[in-house]
Amino acid sequence: MTAAREAALAALNAVTRDGAYTALALKKHLPVNLSPEDKRFASLLVRTTLENLLRIDFALSAFIKSARGALRNILRLGACQLLILDTQNYAAVSESVALAKKFKPHSAGFVNAALRALAEGKDGIKYPEGKTAYALSIRQSCPLWICEKYISDFGYEFAEALLGAKASTDTHVRMNPLKTNKKDFEAALDKYGLSRKESGAEDGYYIGAFLNIENTSLFADGLLAVQSKSAMRAVEAVGIKPSDKLLDCCAAPGGKSAYAAALTGGGVDITAWDIHPHRVEMMKKNFERLGVKAKTALRDAREAGPRLYDCFDVVLIDAPCSAMGLMAGSPDIRYKRKKEDIEALPVLQRNLLKGCAGYVKAGGKLAYMTCSVNREENEGVIDAFLESANNFSLEKPAVTLYPHICGSDGFFYAVMRKQ
Repeated sequence: MTAAREAALAALNAVTRDGAYTALALKKHLPVNLSPEDKRFASLLVRTTLENLLRIDFALSAFIKSARGALRNILRLGACQLLILDTQNYAAVSESVALAKKFKPHSAGFVNAALRALAEGKDGIKYPEGKTAYALSIRQSCPLWICEKYISDFGYEFAEALLGAKASTDTHVRMNPLKTNKKDFEAALDKYGLSRKESGAEDGYYIGAFLNIENTSLFADGLLAVQSKSAMRAVEAVGIKPSDKLLDCCAAPGGKSAYAAALTGGGVDITAWDIHPHRVEMMKKNFERLGVKAKTALRDAREAGPRLYDCFDVVLIDAPCSAMGLMAGSPDIRYKRKKEDIEALPVLQRNLLKGCAGYVKAGGKLAYMTCSVNREENEGVIDAFLESANNFSLEKPAVTLYPHICGSDGFFYAVMRKQ
């Protein structure tokens, strides 16, 4: 599986060196001619390495003094196979040496010696123990500041379970009832040989792990959309009706508006904005593919102006956020986020909420969502808004979906009614 490991190295380099997202790095660096088995192995190797990166680095530190860049990643991939995956020691070491010979030829002997030492001594590694933030950081491979924050916010046991949540290897999709029906959709999945299980969300399914689903006719013809169960639950909770006028303020790539259209049989009147030109174009293409009618515009929702005040039955804000609710499925997020991000984001989120509240009709709804589980970005923002906007009240208690409890992405949503 040398080709698979070469692809895994390229993807891991892209994430750790260039800041790429895991899913995009895999799509870019897994060659089209790789066999399905090799693609699955390469994807598993990259994701497992990232999910256990700090633990792997801790283990390697007992056997090497330093290694950087691609050499460090060759060692990490080898260590992942030795410590976590069910790979024979000889195969893990020899394949890693082969990678070194191709990409870091002067380091092949070093890689061989380091990984052989790790293979022989891995059972004697003394990992930190006890209910401390540092021990949790190594055990769950999460930066120390996140562990400290979540222990403070939720208590140790909850933080440990939250940070230990693992994403399903299956892909969550929704059938698009604007283009197909349940019988035909399930037949199409069967034609591709994909396992399927209804998820409990309206038209939601878990299908067998599938890389590059965008290359299938299922996707191209708009029969499905890739969307998390948590995001779907949040849209369902808003209770959008076919007669409603909906404003989606931070809409791109358009998934939530498209689901609103699906839930209402295409009846809802959709206006969808985004602040980035390329994302507006992406949204237009998604709507066209899914058969969704919507008015799209390049617009900063905070500055649209009074002429649109009191015009919409539902205003939806899927706010820019830390995305830390997605860490189980996108392990790169935990290494990219900084403490300063969590301090700065609530200011933007509060301004968005304040700016968009005026677009809601009397008696209408204002829905606020994030893919974060951080209280500063969620309850803190809602509490501050309700304290200053006495003409809004929560329609029902706000909801936080935690990955280790709901089995999907971490998510928050609050639906408020304008008096």
